[in-house]
Amino acid sequence: MAELVVSRRLQISGRGFVGRRLRSIALVAALALDLAGCTGSTGTLPSVTGNEQGGKVPYAEGAIPAAMDAAKAHCGQVNKKAQITQMSPAAEGGGVVGFQCR
Repeated sequence: MAELVVSRRLQISGRGFVGRRLRSIALVAALALDLAGCTGSTGTLPSVTGNEQGGKVPYAEGAIPAAMDAAKAHCGQVNKKAQITQMSPAAEGGGVVGFQCR
């Protein structure tokens, strides 16, 4: 009889704890994914010069992911995917990424 009471107590309290724990983990994971998309302190993407066929994005050293995200966002406006076709580094540590929308 004592075993039944203990196991029932563990089952009831365990379900609540596990549920809260899973919700906490899901919240932390969603927040981490949201923050992973940020591209610096302001969260803005570099400006894109181009049209529905493609374009160019300036980038600074170490900010290539932000330039790629800007190209993806640009092509996404016309329901296409960006493909990087050119990377031209500049002497000052930054350069230009060329892309096509396909």
